[in-house]
Amino acid sequence: MKYSTDFVEKVVGRLLSGEIKQSELEKVLNIPRKTLSRWIKRKLAGLPTRFKRQAKRIWNRTVQPTLDKMRSLLEKGKSTTLTWLSLKKTCLRTVQRNNKTWFPLQPKPKQKVLRYERKHAKTLMHTDWGTKRIKNGVRCCFSFYEDDCSRKLFALKAYNKADLVNTLDNRKLAIKQTGGFKSILSDNAKVYGKKYDADLDNIKHIRTRPYNPKCNGKAEAVVKKIKRFLDRFEVQSIEHANKLFRHYQPEYNNTPHSSLKYLTPNQAYRNKQKNGAISAVT
Repeated sequence: MKYSTDFVEKVVGRLLSGEIKQSELEKVLNIPRKTLSRWIKRKLAGLPTRFKRQAKRIWNRTVQPTLDKMRSLLEKGKSTTLTWLSLKKTCLRTVQRNNKTWFPLQPKPKQKVLRYERKHAKTLMHTDWGTKRIKNGVRCCFSFYEDDCSRKLFALKAYNKADLVNTLDNRKLAIKQTGGFKSILSDNAKVYGKKYDADLDNIKHIRTRPYNPKCNGKAEAVVKKIKRFLDRFEVQSIEHANKLFRHYQPEYNNTPHSSLKYLTPNQAYRNKQKNGAISAVT
């Protein structure tokens, strides 16, 4: 609590004159007795009862000559590190902060990107694994296959873990539902290693670049949609998840898709032929 100088002088004067005791003043004004004793000691010693606080001193302010030299070095094309080494008693963060203020980066113009996709059905299938926590923290792993040109979903199934055995089982289910396809696009996970390629018969296996999920963006989008679908239910077990997937797969394949000009994946799948041509979509 802040007290004015006049208030402190009045309180100390009444205490020294004996008009009121410290205990009574403590109850009335709610001022600690230690504070009252400190005021009295200072008054008797001939000191001011209240000392003014010293103003805060700013030590991290860079002087103008240093700023001018810093700017001239940055204008000549020197990096922030070389500018910092050229100056003395200057923080690197100060150079970086001023560099952003004086020379802000210009945003790069957006480039028109071509999105390449297969023109005919069953020429390329996207596959991936997704994980979702269900009741009691149990991990529900699910895998699927999606046709590249029609976005039709195949072999959506939940498993207790994402291992090689379950990956091969899901691939067999996809071949059974589709009747066979020409190539598979997957990431670089261990389950899609050499043992996965050992049983491939006339099916080409394509892997994406490491740590680049954009290369398999269609499969990543499906993983998000499936997780969003599972959030609507309280999944009890893996069997319960598979029951939900049996309803979700036909629902997904009969829902209009914006990238297909609002055709359903089933409609787009029927319209495609079985050649392996590639088209570019702007």
